[in-house]
Amino acid sequence: MTKKVLGIICIILVSCSKEHSFQRTVPANIHNNTAETYHGKEIVDMFRPLENMKDSTILNWYKNETKYAQSILKNITGRELFHSEANESNIQISRFTFTNDDHYYYLKKSAKEATAKLYCRYKLKGEEILIFNPENYQSTSNNTYYINYFNPSWDNSKIVISLSKDDEEISEMIILDTKTKKKHPQVIQNAWPAALGGIRWLKDDSGFFYEYLPETNRDSDTYLKNVETVLYKIGSNPKKRNVYFSKKNNPEMQMNSGDFPEIILQNPTDTYLFSNVSGASAYYEYYFTEYDNLYDKKISWKPLFKQEDKIPFFHVVGDELYFVTARNASNFKICKTSLKNPDIRNPEVLVVEDPKATISDFVITKQGLFFVKTKNGVSSKLYHLQDGKTEEIPIPKPAGAIYLLTKGADYDDLWVEINGWTTNEVRYKYNSIDKTFVEENLYPKKTSTNYDDIIVEEVEVPSHDGELIPLSLIYHKDTQKDGNNHVLMRGYGTYAFSLTPAVNPLMMQWIDKGGIYAVTHVRGGGEKGDAWHKAGFKKTKPNTWKDFIACTEYLIDQNYTNPKKIAAWSSSAGGILIGRAITERPDLYAAAIVRVGQLNTLRSENTPNGLNGIKEYGTIKDPKEFEYLLEMDAYHHIKKGEEYPALLLTAGMNDTRVPAWQPGKFTAKMIEANASNKPIVFNVDFKSGHGFDASAEKRSAELQDMLSFAFWQTGHKDFTLKENTRTN
Repeated sequence: MTKKVLGIICIILVSCSKEHSFQRTVPANIHNNTAETYHGKEIVDMFRPLENMKDSTILNWYKNETKYAQSILKNITGRELFHSEANESNIQISRFTFTNDDHYYYLKKSAKEATAKLYCRYKLKGEEILIFNPENYQSTSNNTYYINYFNPSWDNSKIVISLSKDDEEISEMIILDTKTKKKHPQVIQNAWPAALGGIRWLKDDSGFFYEYLPETNRDSDTYLKNVETVLYKIGSNPKKRNVYFSKKNNPEMQMNSGDFPEIILQNPTDTYLFSNVSGASAYYEYYFTEYDNLYDKKISWKPLFKQEDKIPFFHVVGDELYFVTARNASNFKICKTSLKNPDIRNPEVLVVEDPKATISDFVITKQGLFFVKTKNGVSSKLYHLQDGKTEEIPIPKPAGAIYLLTKGADYDDLWVEINGWTTNEVRYKYNSIDKTFVEENLYPKKTSTNYDDIIVEEVEVPSHDGELIPLSLIYHKDTQKDGNNHVLMRGYGTYAFSLTPAVNPLMMQWIDKGGIYAVTHVRGGGEKGDAWHKAGFKKTKPNTWKDFIACTEYLIDQNYTNPKKIAAWSSSAGGILIGRAITERPDLYAAAIVRVGQLNTLRSENTPNGLNGIKEYGTIKDPKEFEYLLEMDAYHHIKKGEEYPALLLTAGMNDTRVPAWQPGKFTAKMIEANASNKPIVFNVDFKSGHGFDASAEKRSAELQDMLSFAFWQTGHKDFTLKENTRTN
């Protein structure tokens, strides 16, 4: 044997010795092959025991998976290169709101602070005043509380503050006097204003409506069920609830136990109250009554419009109802009818449907009606309707997304918020008399990124059936189309939710390390109107992941990248998209990342929020909808012996929306079935939920996990797994 051949063999042996093995097995106690028959079809659920998270032996599996995940994620070289915005010099401002007397309320957090505090100032240049510091709340407790919602009264004398702990979302609410900062002694428990309609103050500020959750124990069968709308009067005992709207109180509404009833008052001058039965749907049925009927022993709610009228939101001015509707107008039109004698089906049409752009927002001021049109979910323009004439308003900079804020139809004030892929959120106050914009950011955003070096490409990709799918590509100007770029692909495609342009640290730091960030605007979302949502809904849900696959193939065909360089990611209901994309075309992806993802839709009705999900996905009780659910169920599409991409899945044990067993079962089945030597990592946070109220520290760690895992698995030279890391 020659020295040269011997040398080559030695190199090969050394290389092999450094390659980690990620092959693992699952313990016998989590495997039982539960068989059930649905409409004549037997379905075997291999890992049903993992749903029983009360069992200590099952819980140990989740804990062991977390230990394994941490041993992998914390040992990826290069993760320290990433940082969150909280670690920069930025001041983080969120939840900006204002009162009719020009007081601005907002949450502010510096880089050194663990939690955001509530502040107020009079107009833009007023003195900043600390209203409430959540670190002082329940200071003897071991829990960390966060402000997840607040709402000042109409007269700005009081403010309701919602506080949640450990990312649970469900909260307790306190009331402060805004002048003295004195806290009222009453604490309102079992509330969820951040998700269920918020706080709606009465006209005289003597009380407010909110939604009460009778059961907040996640182990209970009635968790998140039989929600009640309660009228709370200031100073009263919150335990003596005055229930105004509920399944029990209003049997004529035919609510199910998973519905969320709401009562709404839009403005202090309104003479009407509105109610709806809300949930996981783009449209609800609405009812109304005169405000003077508020204290009637039994309110008689009159029908206003039905779900099939497709009205996502509306405004009231006097007796006039202004609304947007997708009925016979998939991209929406703006209409008006009188509340004295409403005729929703034959209204006055104020703004007709645009076949090329959706109406994404509208407001009314003393100066007329202002509205936004958005094309493909990524390009927005502002318009003004006055005296029957519509004109486009030139804005200070191009906008991917525009959001409008007003005090109401009795005021001139209009704020315009602009976002883009390379534009940090900027808020302007618009003067419609002289047609000028004045920037009103409380704290100018600081960034180390030079956005002039960033390219944004908006393309449309033919899907499997020829439908054109919008695809946003964001990357550094020096990026070469050599087929070798690291690509992080995002998608969602559910609930008519649009992935609108916005700067985020994950995207910018991916680009900063040489990657391409790709956002797919797949069917099931709302980017191209109501028909776009319905084209990825129940029976048509496969379009959602097939659109994503088509965009992936486009990136490969156009020489942006190759399958070994692509990582796909999404969260929550986006787990359906990613789960089915990788089970249908595992050859296209090097890695997949799913945050708190829904991956077992056949069992979604067994989750706390499952009854609401029926409206979007379907029910196993219906033979046809059972087939739809089975087709979108990623867990049941895992095949033994298939080579799947690397996986990073996460869960929160306090999650009110997607229980940890959804990604847990998917993880276990993947470990058993996967034939590739790719890591399957399941990271469970036992003191976290869906992520809405996560601390800055947790957000930073999650960002590091996702980015370093994706770069490692797509072969970036700066990201490797340290030697001697336990991998099986």
